[in-house]
Amino acid sequence: MKAWLVALLIGGSVPVAVGQSLPAVYLNEQNQVTVPDSATHYRVVEQRQEAGLYPMREFAMNGTLLLRGYLASIDPPLRSGTFIGYHPNGAKASQVHFQDDQPEGLFIGWYDDGKVQERGEYHRGQRVGRWLSVHHNGQRRSTGAYTADRPTGEWRYFFSSGQPAAVEYSQPGQPMALTLYNEDGSRFEGFPQRRQQPEFPGGEQALVEYLAHHTNYPKDARRKGITGKVYVSYTVGEDGRVGQVRVLRGLSPDADNEAKRVVASLPRFRPGREYNVPTSFTYTVPIYFAPQFSLFGGPKPPPTPPVEARANW
Repeated sequence: MKAWLVALLIGGSVPVAVGQSLPAVYLNEQNQVTVPDSATHYRVVEQRQEAGLYPMREFAMNGTLLLRGYLASIDPPLRSGTFIGYHPNGAKASQVHFQDDQPEGLFIGWYDDGKVQERGEYHRGQRVGRWLSVHHNGQRRSTGAYTADRPTGEWRYFFSSGQPAAVEYSQPGQPMALTLYNEDGSRFEGFPQRRQQPEFPGGEQALVEYLAHHTNYPKDARRKGITGKVYVSYTVGEDGRVGQVRVLRGLSPDADNEAKRVVASLPRFRPGREYNVPTSFTYTVPIYFAPQFSLFGGPKPPPTPPVEARANW
């Protein structure tokens, strides 16, 4: 899998940094500094150095640890040393060393149960050499080589059964040649696509309408006049089912629970694929809570479609 998906987009109430920590820096989905109301996560940097570096951590807005590493400089922040990403359950998601603010050396990615998912090498911030990704059952998922962050030569992709799913060959100055295969080993005769996102029954508009129609404004939130958005993350699995539903940025307990409920109730999608291999995709969607019309805020805004959560170093 050439693109590895690690969800770093999570959110809630933020504890105040104490002791030797500098004030929290709020960040958006692009890791740009922003105000708390627009943040998806926040960074805390320790004033006390360790071996000449400043320890730093990044958290979801609900306090869940996302990333741990070191900075050689606070302003501007320059990454240095080992960086470890974490799954929501606290297990390691990824690890790589940084030098001069760029990944350098071995990268390893893990599933949330500790099984290796992907490994390869970085040099001066670019992927180089042979990279390998693995299905959860241990079967190869993809294997191929990078030169200066560009795939080169032959890349092979496999179904979890071990059967070939795709072969792509690239050569300098030549168009990339892609061949897809069905799970029974026969050649795929349709138009080859490298990436297909999951499809909700009826399309994106049907998904937006489903969320709007099935979301109930909690009585307690209505009584207290609570309005606003709850940002929810969810994953469409390789089988098309929705799972790993969690609140990224909350509004109130009742609203948060209702937002999780309606997202978890989404019908099964047509699974997404990368190089014809069924692939999990993670999204973020805002669920808006308010009366249909607000005396001060005007009409309730139209529902917003989900946005895919993708992250790279």
